[in-house]
Amino acid sequence: MSKTTEQPRPDAAANNDLKIEVSVRPIAPRNNLLGFATVTINDSFVVENFRVCSGEKGLYVNMPSMQDSQGNWHDTFKPITADARNLIVSAIINGYGAAIDKMRETLDASREATEKPSLKGALKDQADKVRKQPVKSAGKSEQSL
Repeated sequence: MSKTTEQPRPDAAANNDLKIEVSVRPIAPRNNLLGFATVTINDSFVVENFRVCSGEKGLYVNMPSMQDSQGNWHDTFKPITADARNLIVSAIINGYGAAIDKMRETLDASREATEKPSLKGALKDQADKVRKQPVKSAGKSEQSL
């Protein structure tokens, strides 16, 4: 049996040495579930199935979990330090906010696109306005040309 010695390691989360990329997929709310997130850590590890939820105190994140044979749920991803957990949770919450903002911008842009008249319609309206303007008589300087 081999022995492993645990080397003292600096707390990477406290030093913000972790590179965390978040991808959030908002969904139509189901009860308190608002979306799912995937986190990539240091371009080396991917953790899927974080759940973004809403509660009485605001948004919170459930860690990925599995159900055992007795029906109990257990987290399959467990940050060891509170700093690491807070770093991941805040990145997911910020990612959720950014995804919602992007969805709103997309909706607003699509609404504006459908509300604007077509170019052909705008040209026709402009031509009608030009036809309705009174015709001015030509002045002396214009008649001499």
